[in-house]
Amino acid sequence: MIGRAWVLLVRNPVILVPGIVIGGISAGAEFGLDALPMDRWVADFALFIVTLALALAQMAYVTGMAGAAWRGGIATLRDGWEALKARTASVAGAAALLLIIGFCAATLAPATFAVTLLAYALFFIYTMAAVVIGGRSPVAALVESASTALANVLPTLGVVALIVVIAIAGGALGSLAGRFSQLAGWLVAGLLQQVIVAYASLVVAGEYLQLTKRPTLL
Repeated sequence: MIGRAWVLLVRNPVILVPGIVIGGISAGAEFGLDALPMDRWVADFALFIVTLALALAQMAYVTGMAGAAWRGGIATLRDGWEALKARTASVAGAAALLLIIGFCAATLAPATFAVTLLAYALFFIYTMAAVVIGGRSPVAALVESASTALANVLPTLGVVALIVVIAIAGGALGSLAGRFSQLAGWLVAGLLQQVIVAYASLVVAGEYLQLTKRPTLL
C-alpha cells in the first residue's frame, strides 16, 4: 500500500497542482488582508476563515483525485473538481464535527493529551475519505471511520505513524534548506508540504478502499 501510493503519486504529479494553486491563493489572501486598513483582530479572523475554507476545498479536491487514482490508475483535475462540487457541504460538516470533538477531547482530558491526540488521529483518519470517496454524510463518515479503525487497529496505526514520520522529515528538510536561503527554505517547505498532503491522501484513500472492501481496479 505504501509503495503503491508513491507509484501513483509519481504517475500522477497533477495531484500536487490543487495544493500549489490553493497555497498561492492563501498567500495572496494573507498579503491582501495585511495591506487593508482594518483592525488586526478582524484581519486575523478573516484570514482564518479564508484559510479554513481553502483547506477544506483542498481536502475535497485532493481526496477526490486520490480515489480516482486508486480506482483507475489515473487522476485528473476534473476528478477533484467533481468531488469538490459534490461533497463540499459534507466535507465542511465533517470538519466542523471533527473540530468540536477534538476541542471537547482536549478539554476533558488535558492530562492525557498525547493519548487523546493519538486516539483522535487513529479513529477519525478515514473521515474525509468516507465523505468524498464513500459518499457518506458527516455523521456516517465519522462512524465509519471509527468502526473501520477499531476493526483494523494495527494497519491504521501504521498509516498514522507513517504520516507523522514523513511530516517530521519534511519539516526537517525545509528547515535545512532555510539555513542556506530563506526563500529556498520557504519554497522547499511549501513543495514538501504539498507532496506530503498528496501522498498522505493517497495512502489514506488506498487503505480506506482496502479496509472497507470498496471496489478498486488496482
